[in-house]
Amino acid sequence: MNKLLLAMTALPFTAGVAAAAGHPQPLTDRQMDSVNAGYAAISIADAEGYAGQLSVVITTTATVSQVLPIASFSFGESSSTLFKSVAASQSSTVTSTYRPVNIPGVSPGNTP
Repeated sequence: MNKLLLAMTALPFTAGVAAAAGHPQPLTDRQMDSVNAGYAAISIADAEGYAGQLSVVITTTATVSQVLPIASFSFGESSSTLFKSVAASQSSTVTSTYRPVNIPGVSPGNTP
């Protein structure tokens, strides 16, 4: 009974795979003319460094950009596409100074 239930559950997925397994159809010239491209990009960079004996500097920078086609015009064999580009960037820097506390019974100059 469990096998029958499992087979009935998986049947719609296998039918979809079987339909997609046919020969791929190439795009027509008309379809190729209407294809537009765009992209999105995200980047994040982290850096850490020391600023003196008891300071730490941490910097994080993030950038996001996106390019999308928003309008297309064709006249005869000539065509023109208008792209919209949006970009944003953010950066933050944190500087931290710390002061270590002496461990009882251990003098600062006599660490093992």
